[in-house]
Amino acid sequence: MTDVQPGVEKASDNERVLLSSPMNWLPGAPLPAELQTGHPAIDFEHSQLLACMNTLRSLCQEFTTKSDCSSCESGKREGCETQLVALLGDLLAFILEHFRSEEEVMRNSSLLIVDRDVCEAHMEDHANISAKVQEIIVALEPTKTVVLLRELDMLLQSWIRNHIMLHDVMLGRWLESRGEALSFS
Repeated sequence: MTDVQPGVEKASDNERVLLSSPMNWLPGAPLPAELQTGHPAIDFEHSQLLACMNTLRSLCQEFTTKSDCSSCESGKREGCETQLVALLGDLLAFILEHFRSEEEVMRNSSLLIVDRDVCEAHMEDHANISAKVQEIIVALEPTKTVVLLRELDMLLQSWIRNHIMLHDVMLGRWLESRGEALSFS
């Protein structure tokens, strides 16, 4: 079995390092250039997302290879599930606030007027990411924790590779090109 995460094989060399081994990214370190929006608050929140990936990947060293948690002792299964529940709670609270902030920026910018479809696609992606996190929460079960860790990891990778690099970076560049402030209230 390869050590590359599902979906990572299409990534650039820089992305591959980031996505297949985010442990190389240290909390507090600058974001890789391809993830920078140019706005300190959003970039800080995106660094928190990378820190969440680090936490997720530290919960189970075998989350990419195990098919379920049945071979783990019950105490370990309970510990992993408890940590996953806490991580999911924090992540859901984070994304709801983060997405609310970004959508407020879009509503207050001229981008919504100039290219409504781009803004609507961005907001739709927010809804899809939120829904997937909620699906993972609903599916919580002690023997499926490793499966859910894998699903969450793939979701976070997709969020970084697709959402941030496409939607968020574009939003930051649009606002910068127009001299509009990327601010939250």
